[in-house]
Amino acid sequence: METLQNLSEEDTKKRYIEPALSKAKWDFESIKMEYGVKAKDYEFSEGKIDIKTGKRDKSTIKKADYVLFYNKIALAVLEAKAYKYEDSEGIEQAKNYAKALKAPFAFSSSGKGFVKYTLTKDFKGVAKENLPLNAFPSPRELYEDYKKWQNLTDDNLLQTHCDLSQTTPRYYQNNAINAALIATQKGQSRILLVLATGTGKTLIAYQIAHRLFNQTLPNGKKIEKILYLADRNELINTDTTRTFKSFAKGIYKIENRNFKSGYSLYFGIYQQFISGSEENGDKVEHYKKLKPDFFDLIFIDECHRGSARADSTWREILEYFSSALQIGMTATPKYNKEQRESQEIGELEEREDDNIDYFGEPVYQYSLQQGIEDGYLAPFSVVELLSNVVQEGYTPELGKRDEEGREIPQETFTSPDFNRTIYLKPQIRFVAKEVSKFLHHTLKNPYAKTIIFCEDQRHALLMKDALQDENKQEMAKDSNYITRITSDDNEGKALLDDFKSVSKRYPVIATTSQLLSMGVDTQMVQVIVIDKIVRDKSLFKQMIGRGTRLNEFLESKGKTHFYVLDFKGIARDFLNDPDFDGEVEFIGTDEVREREKKPENTSQENETEPNDLPPDIKDPPIKHTIDGEEIQVYMQDKSVIILRNVNGVLTPITQSLESFSGEKLQNTKAFESYLDTLRTGDKATREELLNKLEEKGIFIQELGQMDKFKNCDEFDILLSLAKGTQALSRTQRAKKANKFLESLQPKARELLELLLEKYAQGGIDELDSSVFVNEPFASKYNLTTIAQIFKEYGGLNAILQNLKNALYKEVS
Repeated sequence: METLQNLSEEDTKKRYIEPALSKAKWDFESIKMEYGVKAKDYEFSEGKIDIKTGKRDKSTIKKADYVLFYNKIALAVLEAKAYKYEDSEGIEQAKNYAKALKAPFAFSSSGKGFVKYTLTKDFKGVAKENLPLNAFPSPRELYEDYKKWQNLTDDNLLQTHCDLSQTTPRYYQNNAINAALIATQKGQSRILLVLATGTGKTLIAYQIAHRLFNQTLPNGKKIEKILYLADRNELINTDTTRTFKSFAKGIYKIENRNFKSGYSLYFGIYQQFISGSEENGDKVEHYKKLKPDFFDLIFIDECHRGSARADSTWREILEYFSSALQIGMTATPKYNKEQRESQEIGELEEREDDNIDYFGEPVYQYSLQQGIEDGYLAPFSVVELLSNVVQEGYTPELGKRDEEGREIPQETFTSPDFNRTIYLKPQIRFVAKEVSKFLHHTLKNPYAKTIIFCEDQRHALLMKDALQDENKQEMAKDSNYITRITSDDNEGKALLDDFKSVSKRYPVIATTSQLLSMGVDTQMVQVIVIDKIVRDKSLFKQMIGRGTRLNEFLESKGKTHFYVLDFKGIARDFLNDPDFDGEVEFIGTDEVREREKKPENTSQENETEPNDLPPDIKDPPIKHTIDGEEIQVYMQDKSVIILRNVNGVLTPITQSLESFSGEKLQNTKAFESYLDTLRTGDKATREELLNKLEEKGIFIQELGQMDKFKNCDEFDILLSLAKGTQALSRTQRAKKANKFLESLQPKARELLELLLEKYAQGGIDELDSSVFVNEPFASKYNLTTIAQIFKEYGGLNAILQNLKNALYKEVS
């Protein structure tokens, strides 16, 4: 028994767990995922990027001991532990991995038997079962259990394969593909997939199309003609069409409202299907040239807009082709949880800003938070830059006139008025100056791709002009250093592909209002600037999404994270919303509603930006453009909002890291033990403590990079945070050992004085016996001599500990 208790985890696997799996016909030499990845020691994330260092934290890589696949579907996760543990020891980790992989079964074992959890459909509840070592289910048995769990009576659509000729779907992409196919297999005709911006929705659409093409659906319809529908040409480009490579010979992009037959895959925007408006008497329903059953499968890109709205003219396109399987994809479904709750209890008759009804609840979600945690999306920091006029407003002096000579009303204009009612040029110049300073001096990279979101197209033009004045040297190198990319700026729009390019340097800075906010793949963007009021969570998330793209090539180019410069103070409210970046919890499932009236629409919907007034407003309000040296605009406040993992939760920190960490530290009773570990522990123990503190939100290592703590010991940073006192530098800390040094013989004192000099430069890791083999010791003393010098003080380790005790008197 003693021998068994000493078995390592690996030995337990080989002696007990794997033989039990082999007996149940799980052959790990041949059972692989479709992707050729062995199901043993299965890694399924990249590892989160540390925003401080730009490097991946390998400890965050998700790696399961065993993932059991059958028919290309993850059925179960099995975690193994050493024999000395209980069989249930690894079940929580197995359950968490099973939830991520959407596998309904979680197993754990330490070699004596198996603990089995069957998860509920929402992956929140479980049913537990204990199995003997010889009773593990076979692949076929577990797959049949899976089909029952999914309520599947047929699985013919699951027999098809992904196209792996160029790329391998990531685990969440595979989850989304399988979820869509399973919903289709069950007869669902409208399907919603919600995945964060930058996670590869186009690739997912392609794999679904590839697997369903020429397949027969449960309703008898064969998938032969597929439509990929978007609301802007920018969303259907060569990159999009190139992704659907197995359809290369059968692709047609609809142009000039010419619907050709004989193709398998069609790309089109709504404006090709409907034009004009009822109001102008020129509405044409071009889609009626086709039979209602012409398309068998329709993908709707960015489906939270356009046709997804119940009051949209474009909705009738989807309703006309209602016999087709329709799959909507978005990062931001418009779903108003509060209104749903109010409606359910009878306080609200009708919901607004909620377009989830058409597709129903999503069959799969992958959030921004999950993407950052997995290392597939770039983490970000928010820098809040609020001027005095943004915070206090602007009141023009009596008789002040705008640039057109009109007198400005005597009232206080607040931040929402800027660039809507008035264009305040000094504020625009302030933003341009701060953005330029950030690129040149903070990032030290004037070529970091930057998007500036403005209120409207004129604001974007004024911002472009102000930026050009701030960056004359860069403009002299290339006139396209700064450009405006808006729907009415044809010259700027012509530069969109160059701005999106990961290989072309120019343009670097793009000012826009709406055009770049959604669906445009701006992979190299490292700075997002917000200079417009945004109330809509979906729009804000789409704007943030312009910077989240991340891949191996981008990392090689230096992009590992990005920044959001917030000149309106709106980001913190969104980031403090607990629903902002996690999965949306849906409340209520409604039938599709009757649309009482569809408002008139034009063929230009979503091609223009909100620069023009609605047609029913005859006299547009006057917009004043204001300049003047007497208007003083300056920085009133500056704060940084950063996202950090605190106790397993991605937390927006809206105060200084020093204050945040200090508050966390002051609420712990373990402060003295932390100090003692830093004083007495070896290097590995200290690093373990610092990582533990960081998990609790006490960011000692990151604070050590600040100027005020740069030359301080971790010990003194901790003291400063807890006591609110100024931290001693290592040079000042070293002086605390003077009295101890005076008690030593000259040679011992000389050695320790040299050691303290190294400590002052490099920190507590220098107070280790291993440093004596290096200079300045090696040229003067050998290790035998050093040992002899310290012999009378109890030896090398003893005198080093006494030195630490003298240094850190607070806990010695």
